[in-house]
This record gives sequence, C-alpha cells and structure tokens, in this order.
Amino acid sequence: MSQITRGSISLAIGCAFLAVLAVGCSKQNSVAFDPDAGHPADFYTTHPSFYLSSGGTCAECHGEDLSGGISTVSCSSASRDGRGCHAGGPGGGHPSGWLAQHSATNPAQAATCAACHQSKPGTPGCFNNTLCHGAKSPHSAGWRTAHQSTTPAAATGCAGCHPDKGKPSCFTNSACHGGSGHPGGWSAGSQHGAAAKKAPGSSSGFLYCESCHGSGLNGGSVAKQSCRVSSCHGWTAPHGSSWNGGGSNHRSTNGGNAPVCAQCHGSNPGTPGCFNNTLCHGAD
Repeated sequence: MSQITRGSISLAIGCAFLAVLAVGCSKQNSVAFDPDAGHPADFYTTHPSFYLSSGGTCAECHGEDLSGGISTVSCSSASRDGRGCHAGGPGGGHPSGWLAQHSATNPAQAATCAACHQSKPGTPGCFNNTLCHGAKSPHSAGWRTAHQSTTPAAATGCAGCHPDKGKPSCFTNSACHGGSGHPGGWSAGSQHGAAAKKAPGSSSGFLYCESCHGSGLNGGSVAKQSCRVSSCHGWTAPHGSSWNGGGSNHRSTNGGNAPVCAQCHGSNPGTPGCFNNTLCHGAD
C-alpha cells in the first residue's frame, strides 16, 4: 500500500472520529451546544429544564459524573463566569440555609426556579401557585397568628420580603414590629392581662408570654423585659396586687396556665393544677 494511500486512510479515520464527536456534542445536543459557539446565550436559565429532560446528553461532553469530561468544565464548580453553579453537584439541591436565604431572591428569576419547581400551568411566579407559594405571600393561612411562635433568629429570612432598615430583627422596625413587639394599647390590663389569662396557645396564655419574656417571666433573651416589676403591677409579680379579688381577679384564668403559676406558687409535689393541692386550692 502506498504511503499516499495510508495517509488518506488515516486522514479519513481522523475525520470520521471528529464527525462522531461533533455529532455527540452538536447534532444530538443542538439545542444545548454548538462546537463552534458553545452553549446558547440563554443556557444558564434554560439548562435546568434541559438537564431534567435530557441530562444524559450532558455526559457526552462533561463526563459520566459531570466532573469535566472532554469539556474540562465540571458541573460541580462553585461558580462559572461569575455565576453560581452546583457546588454539591447537579440535582444536589440548594446550599445549606437556602430556605431562609431564598426569600431575598428577585422574583424576576422565577422562570429559572420553575425549571425544577414548577408544578402548575401558567406564567412562572413566586406568588401565583405556579411555583411554591400562594397568591399573596409565601405564608400559609393563619400565619399572622402562627408566626408569633417563630424564633426571632429567622428575622434575616423574613427581611427578604419585609425589610425596612437596619439589621433584620423582629422588634427594631427592620421587619414588621416596633421596639415592644406588641400592638398599641397593649399595656392596658384589658389587653395583655386578658390574653395572658386565656388558654395557652399560639397567641395567648402565660406559656406564650414566656416565649419572649423568659421562664418565670423574668425578662428572657428576646423581650429582655421582666413582667416582675413594681412599676407595672404595683409589686414584683407578673400580675396585679388585686389578683385575689377586684376586676382583675385570677378566677377567670384558664387552668392550663397552672405550670407557669407553679414557678412561684408550687409547694407540693405532683403535676401543677389549680385544684389538686399542688398550688393553692384543694379538690373543692
């Protein structure tokens, strides 16, 4: 076989190999990659949906484990060209703390989120039920009451939608509430006293008060305001000095508050209760 013939065969094999490679990264993947131009300009926002439907094709250039392959570009890079990638690998979800962080995401990016999260038809939006949240907010029905038991440490996440100024906090006007956290007129016994005496719940009862004012209502790390100050109740107790009678008497207090009362009044063994001799009263 002549040297020219052998050279022609080698050249043909080489061209065939390049053609196969081009097919692998171009024709079969034409919507995602062009060997001359790379990925299309909008591929950063469209590639999640492409990966979900045709993820195996990505492996042709990026390797079976998407760690680089012939492209030498790993899909597990922390960032690429100034844009965030998948430090935990594609399909690995969001980084730690994302649930709190995502509230600061611009809703204009909803189309990108929809590549993985969209479950209902319609134009992708954060608050129209096409992604995760309902029409008005990311909160469920009844949130206004339920959020009162949310740890103040979550204020940073809340501030993504509810910011004002300063360091995010529940009680500095940077999220929703002013310095006290209570509505106007709360200092009146008819408001805070009535709420404290109700059955323990998400917005009432002494246990609820303790969530901010601390065990024994001594101040706590959140409110930092003790309910045991004479300037409020006339003596150092979380209730008025006329508690045993008068208009603010304790007789209308829900018995579910007994465990908190027992922190000062309990002197007998047993589960704290109003009428079992563990607090003040006997069975009668």
